[in-house]
Amino acid sequence: MRAFASPLGLQLERFLAHKRSLGLAYHREEGFLHEFDRFLATRNDPVLCEAMTREYLSRLGDGSRLHHLTVIRQLARFLLVEESRTFVPTRRFLGIRRRRSVIRVLSRTEAGRFLDACEQLPATSSTFARGLVRATALRVLLLTGLRRGEVLALRDDDVDLVNGLITVRQGKFGKSRFVPLTPDLTERLRAYRDIVAGQVAGRRPADAFFPRSDGHHPTTPKILYKSFRKVLVMAGIDHHGRGRGPRLHDLRHSFAVLRLLSWYEADADLWAKLPLLATYLGHVGLNTSQVYLHMTRDLVGEVTRRHLAHFGDLVTAEVTS
Repeated sequence: MRAFASPLGLQLERFLAHKRSLGLAYHREEGFLHEFDRFLATRNDPVLCEAMTREYLSRLGDGSRLHHLTVIRQLARFLLVEESRTFVPTRRFLGIRRRRSVIRVLSRTEAGRFLDACEQLPATSSTFARGLVRATALRVLLLTGLRRGEVLALRDDDVDLVNGLITVRQGKFGKSRFVPLTPDLTERLRAYRDIVAGQVAGRRPADAFFPRSDGHHPTTPKILYKSFRKVLVMAGIDHHGRGRGPRLHDLRHSFAVLRLLSWYEADADLWAKLPLLATYLGHVGLNTSQVYLHMTRDLVGEVTRRHLAHFGDLVTAEVTS
């Protein structure tokens, strides 16, 4: 870890250590803190004040200002404990507001077309098994609900294809968990592993399960996203532009909704099933999982069917004269 050099450098180091003691990886945020530290070094002021905060955030583009503001707010509250003159910016400082992305959940039909398109993706690449790597990673995202970062961080020895189990190490909030795989997906991953091993000499257990062309290091989010957009086109699923999706993360939303739909169709006890879904997705509780359970057309129809089965005799058609 690089050393911080500004007058607030020691406090920045302590703040970073504090966040990681809570189980947060804070890798991207560490980069922000070093960037902020370089700015603070040019001001030579031992107190975080409003003018410095305003000047720093005003230099940033719209795409990064919100995340930087979030980190600075947390840092300021940390500093305030020891320095009462610390300026703590408001959530909407400088008019910065969170723009909520439109969540685009795939229907069951669209999900089927998406998986079919993944099958065709390997044929578009002739170097190494790039197409197969990316297509398989996209398939895993949709069929397991794993986060993008969790999939890309998988090592070869994290994927147990004897027992059909993925080990997610240090996921969001530092939580680790086991994710069971269906027999069909397990078999596909077994064939995938054999192909990759056949094309890469000296594969090691700690190598990325979804590697780049070197066969060892993980593929990047940018590369995976490009393949995602290609698969959407092949599947006939429109992309509506930045912030309106579908996004890679929407595959996780789609997994949750389609799982809920299958439970509705099976007349399962949702009160018993939802805690299982929360655990599977790596959530700390049901409140987080509720964000993923959106009312798609498929789901609305199934909810209506179940309620009519229970209460249909209480609903009568209106008679008009």
